[in-house]
Amino acid sequence: MPCGPCCSVSLVFGLVAMIAGVVGVPFGAVVSSFLRPRLPYMDPCICGAGLLLSVPCLTGAAFYASGNFIVCMVFVFFASVSLNWTWAVVSDMSLYVVVPPRRSTAQAFQILVSHAFGDAGSPYLVGVISESIKAYYADSVIATSSLNSTSVIAAALNSTVTTSSRNWDVEFRSLQYALFMTCIVEVIGGAFFLAAAKYVVKDKATVDLANNRSALVHSYADEATNDDSATSKLTH
Repeated sequence: MPCGPCCSVSLVFGLVAMIAGVVGVPFGAVVSSFLRPRLPYMDPCICGAGLLLSVPCLTGAAFYASGNFIVCMVFVFFASVSLNWTWAVVSDMSLYVVVPPRRSTAQAFQILVSHAFGDAGSPYLVGVISESIKAYYADSVIATSSLNSTSVIAAALNSTVTTSSRNWDVEFRSLQYALFMTCIVEVIGGAFFLAAAKYVVKDKATVDLANNRSALVHSYADEATNDDSATSKLTH
């Protein structure tokens, strides 16, 4: 790290993530409010673009994690901004494509699924993948050492000398490759968002029509109630 041992990776990462959230969430809301009146299908496109743009940023962050800490954090910042600008837009979409009596349930399910498969489930899955890759690396190292050594004793001595550095490298590489799996998930999610752009306008129009019909029925019911009360007053 360029700033020496006194620098805390957790502190810097937390600050970067916090600033990215403060920037990204309002940015997505502003872009959506500007583009939606002109292009009604843009909300899913904004979310899809955020996911797809974060893929090269996360890839760059993973590649530079062991080489240049500052460049790595720059990539992390832009990846976090592009991911965070989807939050407000997704919440808005989940409200205007669902009829009012079911909106709270839809919002609850959206939050539940996003957190269950996101910040709750993904660390476990990344850890499982990382451990699998680590086991593969360990088997490869043992096989290579056995083939290249002239004797079992030489292989053991070589393993003893290089165990520390080799283990750190295996730890890093296995976690790095496991994190690349998140990029694949983001590409899939971005594709689904772009596909949703084909249906969001129709779904919103259907909900608006249902709301208008419901308002009309309530209006007729109120008028009928008022007429009945007026008639009862006249009869008395």
